[in-house]
Amino acid sequence: MTTESLPTKDRLLDAAEQLFARKDFGDVSIRELATAAGVNIAAVNYHFHSKENLFHQVCARRFSAQRDRTLQALDDLMQASSSPPPVSEVVRTLIRQYLAGTLAADGGPGFLMAVSRELHQPGAGDHGGMFKEMIQPVFQSFSDALHMAAPTLDADQVTWVIASIVGQIHHFIMRRVKMEAMDPDSEAYGIMVGIFPVLAEPLPVYIDEVTAHITRFTTAAIEGLSREEED
Repeated sequence: MTTESLPTKDRLLDAAEQLFARKDFGDVSIRELATAAGVNIAAVNYHFHSKENLFHQVCARRFSAQRDRTLQALDDLMQASSSPPPVSEVVRTLIRQYLAGTLAADGGPGFLMAVSRELHQPGAGDHGGMFKEMIQPVFQSFSDALHMAAPTLDADQVTWVIASIVGQIHHFIMRRVKMEAMDPDSEAYGIMVGIFPVLAEPLPVYIDEVTAHITRFTTAAIEGLSREEED
């Protein structure tokens, strides 16, 4: 199916996803969205009522499937465990789902950067409903699972642990994105891959290696925090 034959709503969603990945929310105009989608301005208001709602729908389309897969993976882990699962397995589940859902998805890294950029804008609170739907369910489920796996950690510590995991994941996503944007024959590419050879590995290998590293690193940190609480 060609772009021209897609329903108007889908054409607007596709165009908006590309524009929001490249530019700040406030820098994308309704006219620009309509032009990119090959429709008239009235179509934006007809299908989405506002640019804010269009942004919300683009994010929902991109992340709702990943959210559901992540929650299902965690539920499968909890159901398969007769007792609280090992900390490492809870951590591994979050990391693998996040990495695969972003790096392996078409356009995922670019759109992740767009959403991250919006979170740091002065008006980020305007998107609160979207983040409540997309992020809060995953955060709460993993918070509960981590607390079960490491009961000596209090709620504040669990929040810090999750923030640390997400920070590490974002770092390794951005490393891969930057490497793939470089000329393989450039000096900068050679330096980056020379320092961190796994960047040059096929994507599935990269995801496996990064997942294993963050899991080991974070599990050791959680175990250390747990011992501190027991002393």
